[in-house]
Amino acid sequence: MTYIGQRLPRKEDDRLVRGRGNYVDDIMLPGGMLHLAMVRSAYAHAQVLCRDFQQARAYPGVVAVLGPEEVSGIMRRERQVMADPRAVPALPTPLAQERVLHVGEAVAAVLAESRYIAEDAAERVRVQYREIQPVVSPQQALAAPAIHPELPDNRAGRVHYRVGQGRQALTQADLVVRARLRLGRVVALPMEPRGVLAAYDSATKRLTVYAGTQGVHSYRDGLAAALAIEPHRIRVVSPDTGGGFGVKNRVYPEDVLAAYCAMRWGRPVKWMGDRREEFISTNQERDQWHEAALGVTRDGRIVAVVDDFIQDQGAYLPSGILVADTTAISIPGPYKIPHFEAVGDTIYTNKVSVGPYRGAGRPQGTFVMERLLDRAADALGMDRVEIRRRNLVRPEDMPYRNGLVARGRAMTQESGDYIACLDAVVRDLRSMRVDAPAGWLTGLGIANYLEMSAGAGYEGAVMRLLDNGQVEVNLGVSFQGQGHETTFSQIAADRLQIPLEQVAVREGDTDAIARGIGTFGSRAVMMAGNAIGLAAAAFRRQAMAEAAAMLEAAVEDVEWQAGTMAVAGVPARAVSLGDLAAHLGRQNRMLRVEEYYEASGAAFGMGTHGVRVAIDPETLLVRIIGYQIRHDAGTVVNPLLADGQTIGATVQGLGTALFEELLFDGDSGQPINASLLDYLLPSADVMPDIAVSEQPHPDPNNPEGFKGLAEGGIMPPMAALCAAIEEALRPHRIVLDTIPVTPSDLFRALETDQDRITTGGEV
Repeated sequence: MTYIGQRLPRKEDDRLVRGRGNYVDDIMLPGGMLHLAMVRSAYAHAQVLCRDFQQARAYPGVVAVLGPEEVSGIMRRERQVMADPRAVPALPTPLAQERVLHVGEAVAAVLAESRYIAEDAAERVRVQYREIQPVVSPQQALAAPAIHPELPDNRAGRVHYRVGQGRQALTQADLVVRARLRLGRVVALPMEPRGVLAAYDSATKRLTVYAGTQGVHSYRDGLAAALAIEPHRIRVVSPDTGGGFGVKNRVYPEDVLAAYCAMRWGRPVKWMGDRREEFISTNQERDQWHEAALGVTRDGRIVAVVDDFIQDQGAYLPSGILVADTTAISIPGPYKIPHFEAVGDTIYTNKVSVGPYRGAGRPQGTFVMERLLDRAADALGMDRVEIRRRNLVRPEDMPYRNGLVARGRAMTQESGDYIACLDAVVRDLRSMRVDAPAGWLTGLGIANYLEMSAGAGYEGAVMRLLDNGQVEVNLGVSFQGQGHETTFSQIAADRLQIPLEQVAVREGDTDAIARGIGTFGSRAVMMAGNAIGLAAAAFRRQAMAEAAAMLEAAVEDVEWQAGTMAVAGVPARAVSLGDLAAHLGRQNRMLRVEEYYEASGAAFGMGTHGVRVAIDPETLLVRIIGYQIRHDAGTVVNPLLADGQTIGATVQGLGTALFEELLFDGDSGQPINASLLDYLLPSADVMPDIAVSEQPHPDPNNPEGFKGLAEGGIMPPMAALCAAIEEALRPHRIVLDTIPVTPSDLFRALETDQDRITTGGEV
């Protein structure tokens, strides 16, 4: 039986597409469930003078109205995640105290018999503020007083990486190109907003929390720290979750408040965020400015890359300086760069906090490197594909160390054929039929990426034999729509050599497995998949030992045949997994194994994206008319699901490239377009058919050969789109430095010579 590598339909889809999923808001607990609503600041920066709860408390159905004094027992700072000595952390409390530092920061909470009552009563809370001039850009923040009075300034941390001579090596280059690059702030907007449901059992003194979190164990530990109770007193369950993308990988103030209220009032408490709250209270990302330089020889060989950049962090540092750090180490990508230096400063401003969102700094680093290569090729009069081909790491260079140490380990690219990926995409894209309206301008863009995944940590798998002969696999990772049930079932069924339907996968429950880290950073399949492989081997050994005892045979004489254990040469003497389960059940025993896999280093997947665009010369509307992807994700468990992950991430990247940016008023710090009426997301009618092909080179450093793939798709679209648009408008020699690229941006770039727009030729 071979399941790994098969394009099998998703096991979970039947219930999900029929509306039979079980999300946080679907869970209704007995015991008089209460609902929580937040009162949020309308100011980006203000002193809180007083809070008046009188009208809200008098509203029928309100149980309590809470300010900092009412919840003083939990008014401690959020636990620092990913502590880093380079960071100067400022972290929020469950409710703002003397100051609010961004629009949407919670200043009070209402607990009521229904959500409707809670929301209505929240509107009756009166808060008096004294507005303080906000800092709305990191450049402004560097010259402004600290928004956190306890800190000396608004610097949240600095990352600095150097290989070779760094910026000094630029003087050795024949040509140096420079770029000022800007990536706008984007909002993750998973289909299901954040939510939490907490229930407390006073008899057992145990708290059960249902939350759409990306890591139940880390969520449990963060909640325990916030509530000052022991982690073993908390059970966290992550039910079906409608998307995560990194922003559901922390404990938010609402989580702490809901759990606290459940413990204090002895009734279940639910908080469900709405779409507006996703815009003003959930982590955001990108929002960087880069001053980058690339030095090359006359024949296009890279001599040095230098980048100085600023990260607009927003008000707090919930995930450390991970985004800036990952940006810096992602810049070299799949290229050979003898000399490299990156310095990134993370700056506090009066906006929602930045934290990892799909890619978590990798798209920014990719954008910088790919844009520099396009600049250098143009300056040299060289083909943009050729300059990439000359600088890619080659198979004979591997294992290739780029000189950087990330997460305590040398960045080592172990396997792959990067040039083959590039050439395949270029060949397919250039040979495809161009379907563009007559008179429209056309162009082609290429970008490469290197996806680092699972550099450290562990994941485990608990494998149990159930009474019905099924094998249950419990994992510490959590599902947010990726198809884990199918993927992990395929791995378990393949390694156990049993039918797929005989495997049941369970995730996201701290009571089911002792330890876990979570689903993020393209790590779940690599980490949990390898843990399943280890557990399957242990499960087979233990099952065969038990079967040998039942059959009164030596273990070495027992053979495993599709989940049936038989004496070699005597097939009639056999025990099925169902027989074994019944036998153990009569003895009040269970077959259970628990195995953990620890990463020995990061895996590096590589890929190339190629895009064709057509541009209306009158409106400058950009239409994507072709998109080709080839990538190396090592051993691919299910190509159908892998393609889905890659295409989904690519669509998000195209949204960042062409549509998405959260804008702010420069004086007040108010978000201008914080609703789906004004914030543009990519929709099916403007997205192309995306062709994906695999070029797998298994990673030699983990037993199953897995590499991450969930974030690769979002890394290169921005650079590829910019390159294609520039190619289409080549007669005007425009240079694109900022994303998203909108028609109005193009009009501004061409406003001095609008009458000269002509139909472009083929690439």
